[in-house]
Amino acid sequence: MLNQLIPWVITIFIFIWLYSTIDFRQIFKILGQAQLSYFIPFMVGFVILLGVIDSFTFGQAYSWFCTHLTAYERLEVRIAPYIFQVIFAQLADVFVLLYLWRKKGVHPTHALSSTIWTMVNDYAAFATMITIAVIYNIKYKLIPQINIYWLMAVIIFWLLYFLNLIFWHSSLQPRIAARIERSHKEKLGKRESDNLLLRMMGEIIQLLRTFSMARWYHYLFVYGLRILALTGVLVSNCVALKSLGINISVSLALVAIPIINLSYFLPINIAGFGGPQAISILFLYEIGHCGSKEQIVAYSLLWSTSFLICRFFFGLVS
Repeated sequence: MLNQLIPWVITIFIFIWLYSTIDFRQIFKILGQAQLSYFIPFMVGFVILLGVIDSFTFGQAYSWFCTHLTAYERLEVRIAPYIFQVIFAQLADVFVLLYLWRKKGVHPTHALSSTIWTMVNDYAAFATMITIAVIYNIKYKLIPQINIYWLMAVIIFWLLYFLNLIFWHSSLQPRIAARIERSHKEKLGKRESDNLLLRMMGEIIQLLRTFSMARWYHYLFVYGLRILALTGVLVSNCVALKSLGINISVSLALVAIPIINLSYFLPINIAGFGGPQAISILFLYEIGHCGSKEQIVAYSLLWSTSFLICRFFFGLVS
């Protein structure tokens, strides 16, 4: 219950702060001048592309590591939950787990393991663009705030990512994979009265199941598609900015837009409203000086609203 309330509380506080610091009448005036004739068709195409990629990354991971899914089932399991984002984005992930459990008999921790594994590769796609931007920016010193500490952060991420890859391709992999599978079978045979701590540890171990099964070519396939999805995110946000007459440098776009997009899927917003607007102000107003606060919030609201509506209708027809 508390986890569901936190995004609402954060969003309310952000909008109170926005209302006290910016002129919403000016925002609506800016939105009224937006060039929507090319933005809306582009956004519709982007959401369709993203839905297909979601289905053949998250959905494909479930099919590889949990249970066989047809092409339609992969689309259904990822796109149908889009309608829940209107209420609370994280409900979509719960719906996926319930769908696989009730319809396919997949244990929830196994499905969650595949979700986490796919998200790790999604973060690697985010990190790729941010790494390119950070190195480019450090070389040409375009934005002082994007400095050596950013470089250290991406180095740490890549170090952990490749250590994970190396570990699961080492000689230890067969033994650990067998131990994870044995732990699952042992757990199925235990009574509900057995030690709660042992049962919890057994569940946590199962979250490593997909990592123990995935090979390098699985990583490469999902990473490549998530790069394509993130490219669509980057271009669609740039089109939204352009439709409002806002210019942004390449290096800032490569850093800011992936982070802004990532905030849509964190518990700091409701249906794309709240956290994304605050982070947009941080990067595009405070750091990038791309326009006024009203222009930046107008851009963020335009993209969030379009993303929400397009995904909702895509979920309805799936």
